[in-house]
Amino acid sequence: MTASLHNSLFLLMQQAIHALPAPVLRALDAWSHRVARRRALKRQQKWQQRKAAAKAAPAAGAVYHLKPWRD
Repeated sequence: MTASLHNSLFLLMQQAIHALPAPVLRALDAWSHRVARRRALKRQQKWQQRKAAAKAAPAAGAVYHLKPWRD
């Protein structure tokens, strides 16, 4: 039941989008591109921060503490 409902809603949305005038479609496409670019830059910044943190961690010197044996 829900799968067919989701399918029909998807098809309805697809038809509605294709019925929009070209200038509106271009505006939506430009907005989508800006959002995607902004998210990609955020992902890149997070990745660079993780990479910098990983580089700095070995320089600080990781210390391993042995745990006593358990009987």
